[in-house]
Amino acid sequence: MKLFLTILACLALTQAAEIRYEEIVSVRDAQMRQKDTRIVNGHPAPAGRFPYQVHLTGFTNAGALSCGGSVISSTWVLTAAHCQVNVNSFNIILGSHLRNAPYQTRTSAQIVIHPNYNPNNLNNDIGLIRMGTPVTLGGNIHAVRIPHHGTSHTIPGSRATVSGWGLTCQGTGCVIPNEMRWVDMSIISNAQCAQTYGNAVIIGSTICALGADAINQNPCSGDSGGPLTYGGTQVGVVSFVAAAGCASGLPSGYVRTESFTNWIESHTGHLPR
Repeated sequence: MKLFLTILACLALTQAAEIRYEEIVSVRDAQMRQKDTRIVNGHPAPAGRFPYQVHLTGFTNAGALSCGGSVISSTWVLTAAHCQVNVNSFNIILGSHLRNAPYQTRTSAQIVIHPNYNPNNLNNDIGLIRMGTPVTLGGNIHAVRIPHHGTSHTIPGSRATVSGWGLTCQGTGCVIPNEMRWVDMSIISNAQCAQTYGNAVIIGSTICALGADAINQNPCSGDSGGPLTYGGTQVGVVSFVAAAGCASGLPSGYVRTESFTNWIESHTGHLPR
């Protein structure tokens, strides 16, 4: 019997060692890891549908990058930490669903990356940008609501909406589109998501989702840092997709906003609920 148990234990260890989790890549870098960089079945956003959405152009020593973000007060924008790495300054487009027709523009005065951001597994992938000049809220620009700490808006099966200017085509000639797009995502449990990516990537402050109407719907390059909303509340920040591709049918990952409410308010003050 002892020999039999030992053999079973060895078999279990062997099977555990054979587990291979999917690799992740930040949504900012997705275009460099795959051939198909489109959000399949996304929808054009009508004017005024997402008054909190912003487009970010980040300037680095190596060039420029595009990301998304959300207005959370007259002075602050919420985005992903991986969008901020090596960025010297941001240009911020607010109040328009068209990038070439901004309602207002601002430049960054301060860039705040979460101190526990881990670029290897994209844990704590969240950051803040303080605008050099405050915006007037109302009309075309509204602050998105931030959930109370410990308040769950992400029950598996719930539909949430992601929006942004991510790529919608493939190939070297693709550019970030002028018109904002959106798509509904279906929240899945962290336990289900960890079966794909492992527990080092999927932690308590992670949300995962699959396309609500088509399996290959997902955010893609250019959507990084943008909002995942439920009922007008921002429940997540666009963070990662599978290295296999935005349209691979594998879950996309988001930072769970409610896990960082206290940190956000420690920098920005009280926010809309």
